[in-house]
Amino acid sequence: MTDANYDTGVGTDTDSVVRSRERGESVSESVVLAVSEATDTDPLEMSRLADVLDPDALDALFPGDGGEDCEGTVSFRFDGCAVTVHADGYTVASQSDESQH
Repeated sequence: MTDANYDTGVGTDTDSVVRSRERGESVSESVVLAVSEATDTDPLEMSRLADVLDPDALDALFPGDGGEDCEGTVSFRFDGCAVTVHADGYTVASQSDESQH
């Protein structure tokens, strides 16, 4: 689910997609879906997340759906986007100028 009201912490000149993890959705699934939406690319045509990092390790960092009391982030680049996963259940994917053609 995209949440346009979440404070991404990125400037307004970038295109950002913010996803709130759904119940039962893993962090790695949220990353793929956020980047897919930000780049307007079918998830099946994207690079493999496993080529960038270990999806199981990412899922283990932030188990569950998050919440207001959860803290921490992890950031990385994936398929032309800067991605930040927040412990509170949000995933932000932002296309940077260098990744746009």
